[in-house]
Amino acid sequence: MSHQPNIFLFSTILGLTFVLLDVYVLRRWTQHAQKRNLHAAWYQALWAIAAVMLVVYCYVMFRRHFFRMDGLDVTLFGFVTLWYLPKMGIALVLLPRDAWRGALRLSRRFKTSSTEPAPPPEQAPATGRREFLGTAAWSISAVPYLMVGRGMWSTLYDFQVMNVDLVMERLPRAFDGMRIAQLSDIHAGSFPDHTPFQEVRYILESIKPDAILITGDFVNQKPEEMAVIAREFAKLRAPYGVYASLGNHDHYNSPDDHARLVATIRDLGTELLINQHKRIGESGSSLIIAGTDNTGFRQSFARLDLAMQGVREDEPVILLAHDPTFWDKEVVPDKRVDVMVSGHTHGGQFGVQALGVEWSPAQMIYKQWAGLYTNGDQQLYVNRGIGTVGPPLRIGIPPEITLFTLRAPRVGDNMV
Repeated sequence: MSHQPNIFLFSTILGLTFVLLDVYVLRRWTQHAQKRNLHAAWYQALWAIAAVMLVVYCYVMFRRHFFRMDGLDVTLFGFVTLWYLPKMGIALVLLPRDAWRGALRLSRRFKTSSTEPAPPPEQAPATGRREFLGTAAWSISAVPYLMVGRGMWSTLYDFQVMNVDLVMERLPRAFDGMRIAQLSDIHAGSFPDHTPFQEVRYILESIKPDAILITGDFVNQKPEEMAVIAREFAKLRAPYGVYASLGNHDHYNSPDDHARLVATIRDLGTELLINQHKRIGESGSSLIIAGTDNTGFRQSFARLDLAMQGVREDEPVILLAHDPTFWDKEVVPDKRVDVMVSGHTHGGQFGVQALGVEWSPAQMIYKQWAGLYTNGDQQLYVNRGIGTVGPPLRIGIPPEITLFTLRAPRVGDNMV
């Protein structure tokens, strides 16, 4: 039941990109240090660290797997990330300047090789001014390191509660105002200890939801990872219950390990819905919580027909499905699901939130990548997750706990 993506090539390309960036930036720093007559230790030490970081990257990538790290692997990759990732920002500053200088040199060579007399040499900028600009540019290079450092030690577990009102056309008045919390993408093995999830539990206790929904990726791979959060996870409580569906990472294991993971989740008090549904309330005034297994990311375990078996047409349905691509594929055409809640994207873990605008590279991959989406009367919400995969950091995209407030349509809402 491994069904995991083959990312050996991805890890190799990423590693080569890191190395090229490292060599380019360190070479430019070495040139700058030599021009300033700085002691050789200023750059030799960095080259030594670069060699160590390359070994660490190869160790982490090929001993385990980029998408299923935990424990020591996460810590080591954190150091690698702090070393490599900021250099992307530095390179974005250096490359345009080097490209411009290269273009000027080519232009001068072309003019010199022509039959026309060469123009008089230009006056070189003052040495002091040039050195000042060079020093200022390298001082600014500290900014990417500050951003990545903040993303690893501040934003990483800065859990944000997102409040969302959901108007459901078929919702009985008895459920108007019901509050439902959603967690997603826990990735328990990526937590250093139980403390981050303990904070999540404290937040849930403070907002007092009527029900809790968890949309998959409990672990990176191994069922043993649940031991990191088990004590806190078992304390999750809500009046109408705690419900969950599985994610793609929950299948990155053997059949025996998968069965143990499913049993562990259920033993900890969560109602795991694997192509099943649960009815809340009495007949005539009920709400359906349904859950499918994962479909997406090279997996096809969801059976929406089984999850909806026995659900009446007039009953409102909230569907737990990990991968948001499942919405367009099967949920929108089916029309029986009012709201689908998912995760999987992590909001990209990197992006920008400012002045009401949110951007992340994730939106170049996923049509629905974070927040609320609608199609007629149907709605999809994509949670940004509370855990991480790959680099243990979040920049501009904090981890999310969603609090939905269900709303029945008011009289006259549909009148023209």
